[in-house]
Amino acid sequence: MKHVLFAVLLTTSLSAQETIIVTASALPDEVDETPVAATVITREAIERRETRDVADVLREVPGLAVSRTGSPGKNVTLFVRGGSSKQALVLWNGVEMNNAYFSGYDFGQLSSVGVEKVEVVRGPFSALYGSEAVSGVINVLTTPHASGASLDVEAGENSLFNAALSGARVADRWSANGAAEWRTDDGFFDNDDFDASSFLGGFQSTPSDHLSAGVLARHSTYDLGVPFTPNASSDAFVPSPSRREEGSQTQIAVPLQYTAGGNAVELRLSESRRDDTFSDPDGPFGPELSEVDMTMRGARGTARTTTTFGTITVGGEYERAVVDFSSNFGSIDSRDRINRSVFVEDRLSLSIGAQSSIEIAAGARYDDFAEFGSETSPRLAAAWVHNGHKIRASYGEGFRAPAIGELYFPFGGNLDLGAEHSDNIEIGYERFTGAGSVSIAAFAGDYENLIFFGPTFQFENIASAKTRGIEVGGEHRRGPADVAFSYTWLDTEDEATGNELLRRPRHSGSVAVGYHASAYTAQLVLTHKGERADVTDLFPFGTVRNEAYTTADLVVHYAWGAFRPYVKLENLTDREYEEVFGYPSGRRRAIVGVRWAIR
Repeated sequence: MKHVLFAVLLTTSLSAQETIIVTASALPDEVDETPVAATVITREAIERRETRDVADVLREVPGLAVSRTGSPGKNVTLFVRGGSSKQALVLWNGVEMNNAYFSGYDFGQLSSVGVEKVEVVRGPFSALYGSEAVSGVINVLTTPHASGASLDVEAGENSLFNAALSGARVADRWSANGAAEWRTDDGFFDNDDFDASSFLGGFQSTPSDHLSAGVLARHSTYDLGVPFTPNASSDAFVPSPSRREEGSQTQIAVPLQYTAGGNAVELRLSESRRDDTFSDPDGPFGPELSEVDMTMRGARGTARTTTTFGTITVGGEYERAVVDFSSNFGSIDSRDRINRSVFVEDRLSLSIGAQSSIEIAAGARYDDFAEFGSETSPRLAAAWVHNGHKIRASYGEGFRAPAIGELYFPFGGNLDLGAEHSDNIEIGYERFTGAGSVSIAAFAGDYENLIFFGPTFQFENIASAKTRGIEVGGEHRRGPADVAFSYTWLDTEDEATGNELLRRPRHSGSVAVGYHASAYTAQLVLTHKGERADVTDLFPFGTVRNEAYTTADLVVHYAWGAFRPYVKLENLTDREYEEVFGYPSGRRRAIVGVRWAIR
């Protein structure tokens, strides 16, 4: 790839207990040693911003573009380094959450309650995780590191009310945690309400020095209104007082591990469910109703051993996804997609003197799908680490398997589809200090066989694209003040038309300024998204330009013993904007709350 652009990425500095990252490799790794681009968002950072949705947690991560279709609760898509929203893998404690019906994951209803940290690794990871890990992986982790409990209650304009309760107990041989949240919000328009609940829990036991076992579970529900829709002639958006969506998500994982010296065997059994119902008895063309039920069950096993050539991990995975779909226009009856895979990774660390090392992660994975064939995904990453400095480079290939909807959707499915492919390369430099961290990186990606609805009125492998970008960010702490910023310059191209890819802004970024004085803490976050291409749901349904915007959120806390009352102002300047063209985002809102916590 001859047109590689250099990028700057400054990652958040973490305390010693928070530098471990579990998503970047087949074994836990140190952030300042792993040869990949990684960002870790901690619970403390989430609480400072009083962020209730994981989607909003991700807005300050370089290389990521978040698009919400309206106000809180509505559909949220995520683009990593210009890749499609279907090409980012989303995990909950390692359990895949992507929807096998049409790939991708809707972040709109994913609450941050009970979240200990969010790990984001950018670049292709199909060599480790298989399909959809094309442009990056987001792993939401809820396992506690310390005992404690908290109760959080807040209320705001437009009848917003949110209550959350969480607790954890960590002992020598076991740990347990749980969290619950209830939310209601009338939104900013008629039929713009959002009601949701989230529950999660986990238990981990280590009955001996060699054996550990646990169970983790999560369940959430939502019910929301869709305030606008195009009219029958598709020349204007009109109010839709009866247009509704509701659904639920459930994830369950059972992890087992046996260790002996430098050897370890792990097994994880998992299930992920998602049910969504859309209805509008007063639709522009008559009553509308659609229901989607998706179930994914899997088993993943690994064996790890330490050798003179590094820590070698071999593994296998089995996954079966089943989708049932019904609507006014047709149905899918219990269609499934089965995948069997094997993979290997070598994580080698070579010491060079007292403060230097060479870090290498090399791996490959073979996936076999009963529906369309097999894919092989290699990856190689290397870094030189010296006294807080890190120079790294990587190359990898990724793929996305056709979704069940793309294969079997009524009148448009295509059983002859193949997988989407990508080739990605990056180089980088990182610097870690006690007051912050800095890194410089370069990335470029080429995407082939992209699946689109084609001129034959069915899904086809007909598109290709390329992405190049610059990421800039940083964090520095000095005395009572801290500042963090990010900037992303992204160049994308649809190679068939020469146009830029939809909803990927060329310029985006953020600035966060914090100040801690006595019992007071203040946090101001500015977020900018530049002008970008989008599509309109109105005739003639072509490409449009969506305006740039900048928003500001301010949070002020006061520490009073175990209590922390706070005030938050969302969209401080009352900016009118649309993250997705035609769907207005929320306006200014004042929120007051209080958190009681014991650690």
